[in-house]
Amino acid sequence: MPRVGAPGGRAAGPVAPPGIDATALGERLRAARLAHGMTLRQAADRSGLSRAFLSQVERGQVSPSVASLTKIAEALDIHLAELFLPPDERTEGLVRSTERIRMTLRPGEHWDEVLSPSLRGKLLVLQSTIMPGAGSGAAYHHPADEECVIVLQGRLEIQVNGQAYELTVGDAVTYSSRRLHSWRNAGDEDVVAIWIITPPNY
Repeated sequence: MPRVGAPGGRAAGPVAPPGIDATALGERLRAARLAHGMTLRQAADRSGLSRAFLSQVERGQVSPSVASLTKIAEALDIHLAELFLPPDERTEGLVRSTERIRMTLRPGEHWDEVLSPSLRGKLLVLQSTIMPGAGSGAAYHHPADEECVIVLQGRLEIQVNGQAYELTVGDAVTYSSRRLHSWRNAGDEDVVAIWIITPPNY
């Protein structure tokens, strides 16, 4: 998609669709922590992140990377997607393009749109849009079994246990979600990719 009007000649990306902001995300994380009777120190110890950083996240002062947010979700024993998706008992059915739930972790860098109807089924399907240079940050893993990534636009680099895969339009890669992995837009245009994760833990 065209990208125009950025400072210094760099093309500007599309406006990220609405998602919960950093303040709302922090409030949900704090509520989940308190629901587990866990202090900030305990959450920090379990996640391997600093207490100061977790405090900033809960107060909406910073937007955590995918890798950091995954560690926090694991420490709180919740699915990352639960922070964004409303309860829904459906396991099948139509999701129209205008009704997609949007998970915006780092506005202006990347966002995910949920194509599956809920977390109650056996898989989670996401359409991700990733700006040039944006990525997951440090390598991470999560307690799903497998994920498959299919690139619809752009050039995406994925690393799994240190092995790099460069995917272009039409390419797909499948790997265990429990292995350390990371991803990054390695090109100069937006990446659009489909992620299929089973079971639905992201």
